[in-house]
Amino acid sequence: MTTYSQEVGRFKFDISYRRMRGDQGLSIRVSGPVANETRELLRFDCFDNRPHYHVEVYGKNEITAIDDNDATEWSLRFLTERFEGLVDSAGADKLNLEERDTLESALSQVSENSRNLVTAERAA
Repeated sequence: MTTYSQEVGRFKFDISYRRMRGDQGLSIRVSGPVANETRELLRFDCFDNRPHYHVEVYGKNEITAIDDNDATEWSLRFLTERFEGLVDSAGADKLNLEERDTLESALSQVSENSRNLVTAERAA
């Protein structure tokens, strides 16, 4: 399985392409600090049949369906536009100044690598 990781200070994006139970698609996991302990905060599963995303809140896994024809593009846009709010809702520690300064560039790289991974896996 091909994976890609991108760090933004204390936050980390792990990107992979998953095939499981007759479904497949991009998976983006975001981990970061909660009370100075690293935990998974978000996961976007951009599957063909049942795309959804997870928000981890105090040990409770909230799952929301993605109702869009292109779950990958929807997820990348949603993550880029709402990152700070999403990690706040997951109970993460606040982003520091350096993380805020590098976030846009890192999310752009995450998006590019995600698209490349989907293209390569679909062609395989």
